[in-house]
Amino acid sequence: MHIFLLEDDPLHVAHFVSSLQSTPAQITHFAQPHEFFRAISVARAQVIVLDWMLPGLNGLQVLRRVRELLGPSMPVVMHSCVDDESQIVDALAAGADDYWIKPVPAIILRARMESFMRRFAPRLEAPKVLNLGPYRLDYLQQLALVEDQVVNLTPKEFDIAWILMNNPDRFISKAEFVASIWGRYVDIAAHTIAQHMHAIRKKLRFAQHGVRLVAVYGSGYRFEVPHEVLDSQYHEATL
Repeated sequence: MHIFLLEDDPLHVAHFVSSLQSTPAQITHFAQPHEFFRAISVARAQVIVLDWMLPGLNGLQVLRRVRELLGPSMPVVMHSCVDDESQIVDALAAGADDYWIKPVPAIILRARMESFMRRFAPRLEAPKVLNLGPYRLDYLQQLALVEDQVVNLTPKEFDIAWILMNNPDRFISKAEFVASIWGRYVDIAAHTIAQHMHAIRKKLRFAQHGVRLVAVYGSGYRFEVPHEVLDSQYHEATL
């Protein structure tokens, strides 16, 4: 269990670390939001824990940015000394999976974190490498290859490609894309989605490899793959 902890109070950091000392958790601590954002651009945590009051930004702003960068699948806990109903509602509405009031007693913190990991174990243990014809996507490394050549996708483009290739020949609505990539409560313009789809078509050379990304009546998309590719070459593997 790898936890990214964004917390600027040394006393709360020490309490969090000592509370989980007897567990297999690996904790990487960040005191500044810029350090945290730099880290998540190159590495993936299994759980993110965010303080509400931070230097320069509040936890809600950080949370919204995490959802923009990493999508809705990353488990995120917000923790704060403030026990305020409106603040809790705001955090959950912005995409937090849970909200804890500090200080959490050590025995309860351990139990909550273990429960949290059990809840999200199916997410974390999902297949992380996908092969489809000439394409290979490595989710943990955020790496896309076409015929063994690396293709530079933005994080959003990679997430969209991951969803498409995990759902060949299935209609996916724009609402589903927005909820999965940007978050359930984010309002994304239709042309923004279209721009991402155009970039993916071009970068992954869909036409060259006989696959099609079809816009369906302006309401969604379908990734069409030749049956011979599906029958002979489609599989997923865990790392």
